[in-house]
Amino acid sequence: MRRQKIATVLAWLLMFILPLPLIMLLNQGLIETATNLVIYDLGIAAYVWWLALVVIATRPKWLEQLIGLPTLYSIHGVIGIVALVAATLHKFNSFSMFPLIKETGNYAWYLMLFVIGYAVLFMSGWLIDRSKLFSDIKRLLEEKLLKHQVSVWLHRLVFIAIGLVWVHVMLIPRLGNVEGFRAVFNLYTLVALGWYVVYKVNQKFGQADAIVSENHSLSADLQQVVLKLKDPQKQYRAGDFYFLAFKSNFKISGEAHPFSVASAPTVDPNEVIFMIHKLGDFTKRIETIPVGTKVKLEGPFGLFDRYVKEAKGPVILYGLGTGVAPLFSLAIQYAGQKNIRLIWSTNGQEPGAYYTEQLEQLAKQGVAVNVKAHRFVAGELQQLLSQAEVQNGLVITVGSAAVVLKVQQTLRDIGFSATQLLDERITM
Repeated sequence: MRRQKIATVLAWLLMFILPLPLIMLLNQGLIETATNLVIYDLGIAAYVWWLALVVIATRPKWLEQLIGLPTLYSIHGVIGIVALVAATLHKFNSFSMFPLIKETGNYAWYLMLFVIGYAVLFMSGWLIDRSKLFSDIKRLLEEKLLKHQVSVWLHRLVFIAIGLVWVHVMLIPRLGNVEGFRAVFNLYTLVALGWYVVYKVNQKFGQADAIVSENHSLSADLQQVVLKLKDPQKQYRAGDFYFLAFKSNFKISGEAHPFSVASAPTVDPNEVIFMIHKLGDFTKRIETIPVGTKVKLEGPFGLFDRYVKEAKGPVILYGLGTGVAPLFSLAIQYAGQKNIRLIWSTNGQEPGAYYTEQLEQLAKQGVAVNVKAHRFVAGELQQLLSQAEVQNGLVITVGSAAVVLKVQQTLRDIGFSATQLLDERITM
């Protein structure tokens, strides 16, 4: 955790260092008042941060391994808002006599205002995880109007905004006299957009990383998909998740979707098992995918295995409904090696034959298993958990984001500290 915190601080510092070369070039080469230079600097910073959003959207694996994907997404969201604030200050405090320069900047701002506003309201968990009103509005919009793929394309309006800002800057005559400014400005743009293009080309046309070796329904709402990895060296870790894109199957979208592994590499490092609950349009079509279908994998992502491996005390794996899959993976991997407790609230349903068999096997291997058809209340958790678990345990909670927040509050109420609590929130 200490290493992750240091890496996170450095990542934030990098975000604020990125615009400085362009700002320095402009301030040294342009004769202007100090106030106007600050206004122009805000516009530069906003543009560079929008380019950073494009790069972060590709989920760079090296950065994810340092800070984790949830932190990376948090940086993405906050930087988007900060960039919009900077662009707003630039828009309302700058002036141009040339209509085209003014309008390209204005339209870029309108687009980013829409994109950031839409993302905050409906694509992040900041509001929908904490407000039933926003959650209900999002669900209604997705049912009637905005499917997931539509939301993805709306988010990509950022590229039009970037193009408008590029034209906006190229049209400003005075910037042509600032030595090196436009060259560096174009270099920033080419690197960011080039990075994204390479990522999308590899995602679309890159060689498949696995094939579907099994695909069958375990129940009306649970599908088991087994993949064979083509490259034995691309080993995943317990509790990881992948973004899966199924190739050459026109019954299902080719867009990558995230799924947590339910298997453990100790069983078979070249085989990955996914337990997929059929909840939406995409997951309900997974049962149509034939054996032998090629799959492009992005990942694996995740830091849970590292935390469990380094844990000195007990480990409590707390699954909420469909969020139990990666916790099964961790329990299987570390059964008999760590002091593991698996707690599972099953959303009012029976676990089913597959999970019942898995739970019985884990119990035989020394994992303490507690399953309930509804959420555990504080009094029940106090009876289940020992004093040693409360004082020294590491808790990993996975499930619906709104419920995770409530469970973590309950855990804090019975004595756990915030530093003991890790989570993976499923925001749909």
